[in-house]
Amino acid sequence: MKNISTTPITKPLAETKVESKSPSQESSFDELFLKKDYKGAAQYLLKNKQQIDSGIFHYNLGTVYSKMGDQATARFHLEKAIQEGYINSASLNNLTFVKSQLQVDDLTTSTSLPDELVSTATSIPAAGYLSMTLLMVVIFMLLIRLKKIEKKWVIAVVMLLSLTPFLFSNFYVKNINYAVALSDIPLYEGPSKIFNEKGKVRAGSKIVIGQFKDGWFQVEFPMSLSGWINKDQLGLY
Repeated sequence: MKNISTTPITKPLAETKVESKSPSQESSFDELFLKKDYKGAAQYLLKNKQQIDSGIFHYNLGTVYSKMGDQATARFHLEKAIQEGYINSASLNNLTFVKSQLQVDDLTTSTSLPDELVSTATSIPAAGYLSMTLLMVVIFMLLIRLKKIEKKWVIAVVMLLSLTPFLFSNFYVKNINYAVALSDIPLYEGPSKIFNEKGKVRAGSKIVIGQFKDGWFQVEFPMSLSGWINKDQLGLY
């Protein structure tokens, strides 16, 4: 279902300034953006990528691509910015706006229960899982201290359960590979064009990819897009 948010794209933050440049050069990105020279602003970011914090780089590049009308590429960079830890109202609002411009099958909007579970699990940051683990450990330690739990085997099981969020985050969530389709990509039944074409992964779709074989990725989620796609025109993160 299409996101109908009308949240506008916001101006990139001044944090894109390159510290090793002179004051006049530092403002060149802002000047290009204010002049609506978005192509020039994108080139500036790409040229100075190594000198800009990764999260800020992807946030600003995603914002610029959205201004240029390339919402699929914009989504990739904004998703990447959030994955890199650049999480704030600006990045979240811009991503919401970009998603509202795309009409795609999406992991985050699917009504399939497996898709919803994966989407929910992957939306929680690593720090969130760590906090849940610590809270569970504190609660269980308190119960043990109050002698609400006394049997050794029960204590062992309870302590193991308290580590579940941390283990789940590090051994499953952390190893999930995401991608955004940068253009419409044909979806096949197998890892080659000799297989039957099932449909398309539309530009801007966020997917979870699994097995890789000879330049082809297997799409695991959303389940409606189960199949194989060529790695070309995929933004991986």
